Amino acid sequence: MEKHIHREGCKVAYEYLPGGRTITVVLIHGYGLHRAMWEPQVAFLQEKGYPVINVDVRGHGNSSPTGEFSVKLAAEDIQAIIDSERLEQYLLCGLSMGAFVAQEYAFLFGGAVGYMLTGVTPLCIPYPKWEKTLLAYSGPIMKHFYTWAGLKKAMSKTSTCTKPALLSVSRMFEEIEKEEFLISWKGFTTCLHEESFKFDAPILVVAGAQDTRGTIQKHLADWTKHYTDCTVKTIANAGHVANLDQPEQFNRILLSFLNDCESARSPS
Repeated sequence: MEKHIHREGCKVAYEYLPGGRTITVVLIHGYGLHRAMWEPQVAFLQEKGYPVINVDVRGHGNSSPTGEFSVKLAAEDIQAIIDSERLEQYLLCGLSMGAFVAQEYAFLFGGAVGYMLTGVTPLCIPYPKWEKTLLAYSGPIMKHFYTWAGLKKAMSKTSTCTKPALLSVSRMFEEIEKEEFLISWKGFTTCLHEESFKFDAPILVVAGAQDTRGTIQKHLADWTKHYTDCTVKTIANAGHVANLDQPEQFNRILLSFLNDCESARSPS
């Protein structure tokens, strides 16, 4: 059933699916997509008995329009949903933009039993000036050097490496309005902030072995360098949207992480 919260000029939509297990999995999708990108995971988690909250991030899917977007605002939206649903034990699972939102959530609030982050770089580490500059100017580059149709096509192709995933991602990119896309991207480009910060729960970082987006592969080693309670895994034959390129592999990794988090919370 679709539910909503009203926050900061946006009606944020999400789906809540109950289950018998104690940990609720909160799914946060990637940029330009919407919560349908998690369909293989929702079905799998429900089969295993896990409650699921599947969010349309503000400016995406049924959480549009929005007049303002930032990763911080999106993280605050997640907190408002968690408060509204009175969740006690929950795991955040985010991909790309959604993984930045999950990191910002950990920085601002904490409280999750674990954070599974896919297709992302660390939010709070130092970055060289050239990377920050490239991110800052990526919006104008998209706006002035691509047609809208060409941009959606390019984003879809560079996100996936299997045909079923490409078709799914392409359909979702067709649904977002250009204005919403640019508003959200402008807010997204300011998300990095260097902080002295430690996660309050285990982190699992997942990357598609064929993910060529940005500097994700370049920074994989930084995860364990900066965060000791972190595991990094790669998925073969998967690109940026690894959960759709290889859903079965992704689901096995997710379930194993959930089991680890449950074990860590169980009394000895």
